[in-house]
Amino acid sequence: MSPPTIYELCRPRADVLEGRIRDEDFAADLSQVLKGTAPELYKNPAVFFANTHPTRGLRDLFLAVVDRLTGSGSQLGSILRLDTSYGGGKTHALIGLNHILTAAEQIPNLAEFIDPARLPSQKVTVAAFDGENADPMNGRRMAGDILAFTPWGELAVQLAGPAGYERIRNSDRLGAAPPGAETLRELIGERPVLILIDELSIYLRKIKGPAAGQAAEQLTPFLTDLIKAVNSSPQAVLVFTLALGKGGQSVDAYGEENQRIDRIFAELQSVTGRQITALTPTSEDETVQVLTRRLFESIDRSRVEEVVQSYQEIWSRTAEALPPVGQSDDRAVNLRKGYPLHPELIDTLMQKTSTLENFQRVRGMLRLLAQTVGQLWREQPRGVTAVHLHHIDPGNERIRLELSTKLGLQAFIPAIRADVSTTPEEGGKALSQRLDAQEFTGMEPYGSMAARTVLFHSLAFNEPLKGLSRLELNYSLYAPAVDPAFVDKAVRLLQEESEYLDDSGTSKLRFLTDANLNQMVRKREGQFDLESVREELNRRIGTIFAKQRLEPVLFPSSPADIPDDTDGPYMAVIHWEGHTVEQANIHLPELVVRLFKEKGDNANVRLNRNNLVFVCADALQVDDMLRKARTYLALQQMQQGDLFASLQSHQQDQVKERYGQAQQGFALAVQQCYRHVFYPERGQWPEVPLTHAAITVTSASSEPGVGQKQVERVLREARELVLAEDAPPAPNYMADKTPLKRMGVMSTRDLRNEYYRDPALPILLGDEVLKKCLRMGLDQGLFVYKEGDRLEGQGLPPGTLSISEDAKIFTMDKALELSVWPPKTATPAGEPGVEQPTAFGGDGAIAAVAGGGETGTAVQVGLGSTSTGGGGAGVAPPPGPGVIERTDNVKTALTQLAQQVSSSGKGIKSLTWRMNSGDGFLPMALLKAEPGATVRVEMMEGGWSSGDGSAEWSFDFNGTPEEAAHLRGFIEGQWRRGGEKSLDITYQLSYEPPLRWDDNGEGWIARLTRAGLSAQTATIRLELSTATEAQP
Repeated sequence: MSPPTIYELCRPRADVLEGRIRDEDFAADLSQVLKGTAPELYKNPAVFFANTHPTRGLRDLFLAVVDRLTGSGSQLGSILRLDTSYGGGKTHALIGLNHILTAAEQIPNLAEFIDPARLPSQKVTVAAFDGENADPMNGRRMAGDILAFTPWGELAVQLAGPAGYERIRNSDRLGAAPPGAETLRELIGERPVLILIDELSIYLRKIKGPAAGQAAEQLTPFLTDLIKAVNSSPQAVLVFTLALGKGGQSVDAYGEENQRIDRIFAELQSVTGRQITALTPTSEDETVQVLTRRLFESIDRSRVEEVVQSYQEIWSRTAEALPPVGQSDDRAVNLRKGYPLHPELIDTLMQKTSTLENFQRVRGMLRLLAQTVGQLWREQPRGVTAVHLHHIDPGNERIRLELSTKLGLQAFIPAIRADVSTTPEEGGKALSQRLDAQEFTGMEPYGSMAARTVLFHSLAFNEPLKGLSRLELNYSLYAPAVDPAFVDKAVRLLQEESEYLDDSGTSKLRFLTDANLNQMVRKREGQFDLESVREELNRRIGTIFAKQRLEPVLFPSSPADIPDDTDGPYMAVIHWEGHTVEQANIHLPELVVRLFKEKGDNANVRLNRNNLVFVCADALQVDDMLRKARTYLALQQMQQGDLFASLQSHQQDQVKERYGQAQQGFALAVQQCYRHVFYPERGQWPEVPLTHAAITVTSASSEPGVGQKQVERVLREARELVLAEDAPPAPNYMADKTPLKRMGVMSTRDLRNEYYRDPALPILLGDEVLKKCLRMGLDQGLFVYKEGDRLEGQGLPPGTLSISEDAKIFTMDKALELSVWPPKTATPAGEPGVEQPTAFGGDGAIAAVAGGGETGTAVQVGLGSTSTGGGGAGVAPPPGPGVIERTDNVKTALTQLAQQVSSSGKGIKSLTWRMNSGDGFLPMALLKAEPGATVRVEMMEGGWSSGDGSAEWSFDFNGTPEEAAHLRGFIEGQWRRGGEKSLDITYQLSYEPPLRWDDNGEGWIARLTRAGLSAQTATIRLELSTATEAQP
C-alpha cells in the first residue's frame, strides 16, 4: 500500500497556497509594527503568533523579560542580546515581545509561549530604536511632529513624549554628547519599561561618512549610560540584536559594523561589570519546525508515521547506494520532526545555501519554500510523499529572481538555462527538461530531479561545500515513487550531455559557471556548415561500404551509373537524401525500382538484375547520422594545434578518449542508418522481384568495408549469396530452376547468365559452385558435357569445365535423343550404388546423399527452393525427408512455404519457429492452439542488463508452453525496468498425422498470423513427409 501524499496530510496557509506572499512579508520591520503600518502578518498579534513556532529561545526570552518587568527577579538579568545571522528571527522576536506586552488579550495561543498569569498587571511602556529606519542626517519624524536625529532622541520621545525630548534636545544634534545615565534614568521612571534596539549595525553604516562628525564615537558612551540606567531601574529591560553567526563571526553585508558593536558591548561588560546575556531566538534544530509552522496551516500527524516507515524501508533496501549513517541514524527522527520537509532539503539549505553572502537564513528559506509549496499544490505532481530539494524549481520565475538578484548568483544563470530549467518567459527546454520528455515520458521527471539537486548543492560560498557524491544524490532523491534504476540513467545522461557539469573527474557532481567540454564540442559542432558535414558523411559511407566481395556503387542517381554486365555483383548504396525507407512502412523507393529495371540513359531493360543489391538509409536514423558526423568533425578539430593546447590537462585526455568514441559512434550510426537491404527474389512486391531485409547492428568498427560485410551476412542468411567455397546444389534441382531441364541443352555461358539474370536464383560469387554442380551431374550420369570434340560424362575421365559459349551441357535425356551420348567408344557404365556427392542441408549443413535407382525428392537451400526431380540414365535422386525454410516477416514466410508445400504434394510433419527479439513470446498462444499439433518450447535463451554494466541476468529454458508462460511473467516484469533485453526462442510443433490441406494453406496461414504476428520477423522451417507418408 502506498504511503499518503503531502496533499492528503498537509494544508498550506492561504497566502502560500494562493501565491500571495510578497518579499516584504518575509522582512519583519519593528518600526512599522509600532506605528501600525506593517503588513497584517506582523501587525495582527493573532496572525503573527499563529504563524510563529514557540522555540526554546523565544520562550526563554519572553519569560526573562516578563520576570524582569514584574520584579520577579529574572536570572538572566536586565540586558539581553539576541544573536543570530540575518534572517534568523531577531526582529521577529522583538515584534513578538511587543505584542505579548501590549496586546496579550488578542493572542489565542498565548499559552504556547508564556503562562498568561505571569504577564505584568501594569501597562508596559515599549520604546524601540530601529537603525534601518533611522535618519541621522535629516531626522526621523516622531510623535508630536518631532524630528529625532539620534538613538537617544528617538527613545526619549517614546519614553516621555515631547517633554522627554525637550529634556535631551541639546544632545540630539549631530556630534553632540549623549545624555548621561541619570538623565536616561529619569526618562525611564518607576514603571515597567522595555527598550528594544534593532539593526544598530545599519545605523553605524549610515553615520560612517565624514559629515557624521563625532556621532559614531558618541555611541559607546550612550550605550554605557543606557546600560547603567536600565540596570538601576528594577522594572526596565534592554533587548538589542546583533547579527553574528557561529563563533561570533559576521559574514553578511554589515559584518564590520556588527563586529564593532560586539567589541563595544564586550568593553562595556568589562567596564560596568554588568552581565549581558546572549540568547538565540531559533536554534538550528528548531529551524525546520519554524518553517513548517509558517508554511502549513495544518499537518495530520496521525499518519506521518506511515510516511516515515516507507522511507525507512527504502533506506534499508538501498543501504549500499546511500551514504553511511555511522553509529547514530537520525534520518527517521528528522523526517518525523520536519515532515513534510525532507531532512536532506533542510540540511542543504542550512549547511550550504546559508553560507552565501546574501542568504538570510530562515527568511531566505521561507522565500524559497513558500514558492515551492505553492507550486507543488498548483501542479499536483503525483506520488509526492515529502518535499525534497529537487522540488525547488529554478524555472519558477520568483525562485529564479531570488537566485539571480537576492543571492547574487547571476553567474549560474547560463548553466541553469542550459542544463536545469528554463522559465516560461525564456521559452525552450533545458537539458533536464528534454530528458524528462524524451527518456522518462509518463514517469517521474528524473532528469529535472537530478539536475535541480546537483544545482542547489553547487550553490555554496566555500569551495569544499560545493557539489555532492553519487550516494548523497541518491539519498536526496530516493522516495517511495522513485525507481533507483532511472535515477542512475538520469545521472548518466546528464553527465554525457550537460554543458556545465564539472567534468574534471572529481568525485563530486556539481555545476560550474564556466562551460565544460560538452559545450565546447557543441559550439565547435555548430561551426561546420551542412556541406562540410555532408562531404565527411559521404566519405565515411564510402569507406564503410568499401569493396569486399561486392562491387560498391556509391550514390547512383540514374541507371547509367550501374553497369549491366556480368562483373560485380554490384551493391548500390542509395544516397541518404531523398531516397530513405521507413521501418514502420517498408516500401520500394522509386529510384531503386528504376535502377533495378533499367540500364543506361535510354530506359533500356536491365538484363542482369540478379547481379545487383541495394542498401538504403532509414528515414528516422538520418538525423542521428548527421549529428554523429558533426561530433566526429568537432573532436577531430579539437585535437589540433592551439585549440588543443588551450584545454586543461583533464580536458585534453577527455578529447582524446571522446575522439575514439566518436569514431566508433559515427561508424555505428552509419551502419544503423543504412540498414535496409533490397535483393533480387520474388517477394512482397509482385511487380518488382525484390525482397527486403533489415540489418541489425548493435556494435560496429570503423574499418573499411565493415558495412558491406553486414550486407553479405544478410544475403547469406537468406540463402541468396553463394560463395565459391560453398557446397553445390543437387544437379537435378539446378536443372529444374533453370531452363536446362526444359531445353535439354544450354551453353555453360548461358546457364551461368541465368544466375546473373533470374531473381528466383541466388547470386553466385564466381563460377566455382556452378562447376561443382555440373561435375556432380556428370559423375551421377545426369548430364553430358561437350566442348568441341571433347565429351565428358559418367565413367569418362574428368577434365576442366569451362564457362563459355562453346561448352555445352546436356541433360542425359537430351544427349541420348541427339546421340551425343553414349560416346562411340563408351565403356560400360559404372555399377549402381557408387558413392554420391553431397547436397545442402536445410540450415546450410552438408547432408549425405545415397545413390540408388529410385526417384524421390531432394531438398536444397542455397541455389533455389524445394523441387521434385526425376532420375536420368539409371541414376536417381536419393530418397529421404525434405526440409524447407524461410526467414522473413511471418506472413511472407508462411505464404512462400505454403506454395512450396502445395506444389510438393506432401504433408507437414513438423514446424520449427524461431524469433530473436523481445516479441518472441507473441506466437506462444497461437501455436498452442494449432489443431492436430503438439507444441514444445525447444529453446529459450535471453537476459537483461541495466545498460551501464551495474546489473545483468540471463536464462535458458526448454520445456512445455505452460512452464514457459510462468517464466514469461517474471521475465517481462524485469524488462519493464528499462535497460537492454534479449530473447531467442524456438518453438517446435509436431503434426500427427502430417498436416495436409486443399486450400493452398490459406487457413493455416490465417491461423498463424493473428495477434499482430504478420509483420514480425521469424525463421520458419518445415519438415515434410516422405513420398509414402504424403499419400492420403
